[in-house]
Amino acid sequence: MKIRQFIIVFVFCLFGITAASAQVPSAVLRSLDTLTVKYVDAEGVDHQGTIICNKAIAKDLKEIFAELYKAKYPIERIRPISEYDNDDERSMSDNNTSSFCYRVVSGTAKLSKHAMGMAIDINPRYNPYVHRRTGALKIEPANGKPYADRSKTFKYKITQGDLCYRLFKQHGFRWGGEWKTMKDYQHFEK
Repeated sequence: MKIRQFIIVFVFCLFGITAASAQVPSAVLRSLDTLTVKYVDAEGVDHQGTIICNKAIAKDLKEIFAELYKAKYPIERIRPISEYDNDDERSMSDNNTSSFCYRVVSGTAKLSKHAMGMAIDINPRYNPYVHRRTGALKIEPANGKPYADRSKTFKYKITQGDLCYRLFKQHGFRWGGEWKTMKDYQHFEK
């Protein structure tokens, strides 16, 4: 029993998972991988970031981020959600690109694809999740409201046909910006 507890603590430390997310099933933890990727921000400054994702999409993400870096496609920040105390709103508000976050879909009881590490949000502040909840328009993150109008031009914007979109689609991901009943412009999933 002590060995099992040690392994669980080791995995939590390895993936930056805090005690607040201790409800993560061990099967999910075993399915995760840690990637180190290079990226460039909108000012042209090179950075290195960490993505926690499912092993099933790790190769795809490595290839996609290598191409994005090569093309100098701007990404503001890439950090594990644990650096935001596993708070998705804080991470999105900071325009942080991330994959794994053990949580439900906003406004539901259904586990998100992020809970399995099978989705990634790219530049979320500038590519918000736009949906209706009880008739009212809801934009997440809240500070993404100015960027919900997709007719405007601004940095970090993902559009249908841009390099980020094309690379994810070539690798078999679905884009939330193409959904019918809601728009999740930051979101790519398998």
